[in-house]
Amino acid sequence: MIMFNDYQSSSKIIDNFDRKSKDRFLKQLQDQLFFRETLLKLSDVSKFQVYRKNWLCNQKRLFFGILFFCLISLFAIYMISVVNHIQIIFSNNQLLFPINSNGRCSNRSRSSQFRRGPLNHQRLPNCIIVGVRKCGTRALLEFLAIHPQIIKVTDEMHFFDDDKHYNNGIEWYRQRMPFTAEHNVVIEKTPAYYVTESVPERIYAMNSSIKIILIVRDPVTRLISDYAQLASNRLKKDRRIETFEETVLYPNGQVNASYKAIRISMFAVFFSRWIKLFPKNQIHVVDGDRFVYDPLPELEKIESFLGLPHRISEENLIYNITKGFYCIRIDDGTEKCLNENKGRRHPEINPFVIQKLRKFYRPYNQYFFRLVGRNFLWPD
Repeated sequence: MIMFNDYQSSSKIIDNFDRKSKDRFLKQLQDQLFFRETLLKLSDVSKFQVYRKNWLCNQKRLFFGILFFCLISLFAIYMISVVNHIQIIFSNNQLLFPINSNGRCSNRSRSSQFRRGPLNHQRLPNCIIVGVRKCGTRALLEFLAIHPQIIKVTDEMHFFDDDKHYNNGIEWYRQRMPFTAEHNVVIEKTPAYYVTESVPERIYAMNSSIKIILIVRDPVTRLISDYAQLASNRLKKDRRIETFEETVLYPNGQVNASYKAIRISMFAVFFSRWIKLFPKNQIHVVDGDRFVYDPLPELEKIESFLGLPHRISEENLIYNITKGFYCIRIDDGTEKCLNENKGRRHPEINPFVIQKLRKFYRPYNQYFFRLVGRNFLWPD
């Protein structure tokens, strides 16, 4: 086969051919051109196949890379979950069998695992300490908060006794509750609830099955403590302080029953309002006088009242000789006591005035004992 690369030279050669040779030559030329076109097409196909092969190879590499990354991630997540599970098991074993400084098993702050769980809900309180003012409500709340399932509301809400707050609605109240887990018991404390007439109905409307805690003490001792705080507040404002006798007695020697602090100690007057709505098995009355010198039995009664396992023990409590009352023992062995304004010194009171007040409160006390079904043995 003759190959022609120069068109002009090939034209001159064709002119010299006879017809038969010219036809044969043209046929060869056509075959040559067809062969070239075929080669070009095959070259393009080959390039495409190479490109396609490279693309498929890259896709496979990408796929296996992503697959490898996913497998590594899943393995890492699995290992983290295993480590967390082991830590929880180990932590639970420590909480169930904690070791004290003597190397022995201790029950102080045990079962703190009850606080576990997602703290993602603001729930209305399961229990309210409604009073009585100056009977140890703050101390009672702090001591109850030792229990791992009890969550305290730190501030006094004054929701049910303050019309402005109450008119904000129950959701306003709920939003001020601490975040808790499902099994926690939320306790709020506002002593003003006990003596405010509208409060029992408002609490009942919120939750008719709520638990109510009331702490009381000798009415005369409570009155003196109330006076001591009010006198301290007046002293801070540089205001004149009337003596205790001037405050609680009229000039003719009769007891000033209109004085608010005296009325608060008439426990029976207010208790009768509560039992009209709430059954007595929903109201627990704490002996505030006994709570001062022997708090553990009173705390155990409240644990039972709330349906909680006994988790508060003697190791959680420590008597402070200087202050004259019990404090909370922290896990590291230190003490947590109430503020300095708690347990302030009472003024010296004329015994004649004390006796007059005891006589005044006697019928109220007897009525209160009958309503509660318990004699608190307060002095007559």
